[in-house]
Amino acid sequence: MRSRASRSGAAPSVERLAHASGFPSPSQAVITVDFLAAYDAVPETDVPRRIELLRQKTVTDKAGLFRELRAARPVFATPLGVFVTRHPDVLEVLSTPEVFTVGVLGPALEEVLGAPFVLARDGADVHWRERGYGQMVLAPEDAPRVRALTASLADAVLDAAVAGAAGRGSDTFDLIQDYACLAAARVAVEYLGFDGIPEEMLHTHSRRMQWAFAVNPGGDPDVHAAGTAAGKELHDRVAALITRRRAASAGTDGTDGPDDILGRMLRTRLPAEFGFDDERINANLVGYLTGYQQNATQCAATALKELALRPEVLAEAERAAAEPDPARFDAYVWEALRFHPFVPATPRLCVRDHVLAAGTPRRTPIPAGTPVVACLYSAMFDEDVIDAPTEFRTGRPPAHNLVLGYGAHDCVGRYAASVIIPELVRRVLLRPGIRPPAGGEQTMDYAGTPYPQHYAVAAGPVSGDR
Repeated sequence: MRSRASRSGAAPSVERLAHASGFPSPSQAVITVDFLAAYDAVPETDVPRRIELLRQKTVTDKAGLFRELRAARPVFATPLGVFVTRHPDVLEVLSTPEVFTVGVLGPALEEVLGAPFVLARDGADVHWRERGYGQMVLAPEDAPRVRALTASLADAVLDAAVAGAAGRGSDTFDLIQDYACLAAARVAVEYLGFDGIPEEMLHTHSRRMQWAFAVNPGGDPDVHAAGTAAGKELHDRVAALITRRRAASAGTDGTDGPDDILGRMLRTRLPAEFGFDDERINANLVGYLTGYQQNATQCAATALKELALRPEVLAEAERAAAEPDPARFDAYVWEALRFHPFVPATPRLCVRDHVLAAGTPRRTPIPAGTPVVACLYSAMFDEDVIDAPTEFRTGRPPAHNLVLGYGAHDCVGRYAASVIIPELVRRVLLRPGIRPPAGGEQTMDYAGTPYPQHYAVAAGPVSGDR
């Protein structure tokens, strides 16, 4: 039986603003001012109008909004909670989990997943124990193998996409639907261990789950129901997969099974009191997929977009992509994602009275019970910390790039993500014919969802013709 957590009524609206997508890059944003003047002119009692002004600004000019807030009101109290925009303050929030917990999104996430999960908890009971478990199975030393796997699978998907375009008599294909989501799902099958589960299901179901707990404006019951149903179906599919894998290894020591993440979890023996039975294995595996599949898919597309918007940078990245050592190339991808991070902000719940930014002019008391939005995107453009933040520069200090999060809840799969995402982009750049059409670099279609769904690129030659 899958456990169920109670839903949080306040989370969806905060989450909608925290994860709003489709915003322009700082270099493309229309500079507008006086948001705060317009906001302050609305009576405090007119909460819906204040929220709508904030929502509109986050969607149409997120860069301009954060620039104004950093300068004039860096800790911004709203009816939805407190928006924290400066780099040191964002890091303070994210590195103090005993004060700023994941209690805003946790209940909704666990209801969709159907079980406790590391991203939804703080403290020793689930978070630190299962984070250590995740770090053990999602091992850093996997990176070279995962990179090679990603390259091989991605090349095959690209070949099929190009051939499909030719078969349709088209000179373009959809980078997201025909390439990124398929390549990411095949990596999930081979590396995470989702063998026998359709690639389309891995992508669509994890998207529905993430939409339900992270980007559900107003708590739309249909979105929530779709995400919960998707979580249940994935749980049941993985339960059957675990049964098959257990049966296949019966009577052996289990070491001859696939060296994927599920295989490692099934072979790992922990004390019974830790509770890592097959239900916990199931919840963790589905949770890893939910944190990976949509993120990797979107990042592959948005990183290419940001590079294509800067032709000189794109040319540099193409040269770096051809080098035997991909390290220099990877820096271009992560800098590109600084301009369009998958998660521009993340919510927290202040559980005890706290003074934020103590000892500075922006010192702000945060009462217990206050929702707080740590604005990662804003922090990565903080003029007081980041040198020339609107310039595209590789080689920035690691703490200046928060794409994979920071602190207690940074990406538990960061070692795999750090090679999968750049390699998905690199395979594209190694083919000169596959690029966004001139004038279409920014044209990314969300198709009524919170996530990019379509991005047209010119079809290049198949791998044998390069």
